[in-house]
Amino acid sequence: MATKEKNNTPYRKASMFSLIFSSAGSGSGICFYLLMMYASYIANEGFGIVTAVAGMIITGTRIFDGVTDPLVAAIFDRWKPGKHGKIRLFVITGWIIMSLAVLGMYNWLAGRFDGIPGIIVYTTLYVIYIIGATIGGMSGAAGGIVITNDPVQRPFLNLLGTMYSYITPMVLSTLISFVILPRYDNQYNAACLKEACLWYLGFSFVFIIMQCIGLSGVDKPEILEGIKTGDKVEDQKITWRDMWSLLKDNKPLRMYVITGASDKIAQQTSSQTIVVTLMSGILIANYKAATMIGNTGMIVGLLFAFLGGAYIAKFGAKKATSLWSAVAIALSAASILFCVILGPDGMKQIGVMGVPMMIYVVLQVLTSGVKMILTTASGTMRADVTDYELERSGNYMPGTVGGVYSFVDKIISSLSSTIAAFCVAFIGYTTTMPQMGDPVTWPLFWMAMILTFGLPILGWLCNVFAMKGYELSKERMVEVQTNVAERKAAAKK
Repeated sequence: MATKEKNNTPYRKASMFSLIFSSAGSGSGICFYLLMMYASYIANEGFGIVTAVAGMIITGTRIFDGVTDPLVAAIFDRWKPGKHGKIRLFVITGWIIMSLAVLGMYNWLAGRFDGIPGIIVYTTLYVIYIIGATIGGMSGAAGGIVITNDPVQRPFLNLLGTMYSYITPMVLSTLISFVILPRYDNQYNAACLKEACLWYLGFSFVFIIMQCIGLSGVDKPEILEGIKTGDKVEDQKITWRDMWSLLKDNKPLRMYVITGASDKIAQQTSSQTIVVTLMSGILIANYKAATMIGNTGMIVGLLFAFLGGAYIAKFGAKKATSLWSAVAIALSAASILFCVILGPDGMKQIGVMGVPMMIYVVLQVLTSGVKMILTTASGTMRADVTDYELERSGNYMPGTVGGVYSFVDKIISSLSSTIAAFCVAFIGYTTTMPQMGDPVTWPLFWMAMILTFGLPILGWLCNVFAMKGYELSKERMVEVQTNVAERKAAAKK
């Protein structure tokens, strides 16, 4: 439903129910993302693939993932909505393909192949998963863009997505650490991952149903239209030239790509199960304590996310990204300093109640809160870039904007698994994976510091640089929405 603010800018608002349910797609996506963090483990445990080779396979499939994004995006934006829309059709199709792939990888085919056949089967399943993830992710992101263009609701919408993305890992990590891992002697073996897969799929199914219900009000032809003067707006065709023009002439998109890609490679690398094992299982030597610390950081961090959403609504995504990236850099630098003071052997103090644990909890709480603000800002930026392209070219391309962004983003961030795998191989893990109880050494300590805190700092520095060339301030977006509304009204006369 369209409304007008005091500045006479028309906005399309969504109900609270639609905002909450449509955002559940973030929860479904994070379930698969978390499950695939164990991809290196199941490659080794279930298909006999050594660590470095597994890392290269994952990187290769991530590159393939980037290539499929513009292809799926072109299909999505050219697909004419039917009676039941098109967003939900793509969302459900993607979920089914991903589910079949991970069931094959973790349950049905694990332990049945090794050597060259193991590599072939594992790679094939990963490729199938990538295709499903591209279809589901592309359509889900488009749904988040079209559901509202209100500058107040957009940060709140992305805040809801952030909450799903953080609360879901908190619940699942608690389930893994306190229920599943103890059944398998705290080892990420094939049997452990098989059970985890079923839990993750169950959660994702609930979320995907919620998302489809929430999108039912906007999955309609009259909303998925551009600015055209012809008789049939819905017959809009997005060409490869349009996609190239989007990347070449849309500078805000390029700045957004730099921001998202740099953050992604840093965050994905630091959150790899291999790296988490170095920190929580070996240095802190207490999965349960580390999990509870992380959960505390996420719960309290949600308060920061609410404040961040209000900040973004008032000042815009550009200013929020610049400010909070600088804060994140300072907090991570402080975390490194604190861990250096404790030293490799002293890190175990974080796993028991005391002053070191309290200091570490405070640092993690603050860092989690800032990360949530940046995640919320990033989602707002994608929607803003889409509307800017509508103003610039007359093409409404939520799928293509996401596809062009994801293409570059995934090509760059595809290095995360390889970086983590080769880094741990560099300190001695060439044929085995890090496990709780492994010896603590200085090389292991510094590698954990670099991967956990160092890479994110580099990513946030890129954010600060990119925002200097990002023109879509809060004031500029008011102009964009006004211009779009006026041109749409003129085209219908």
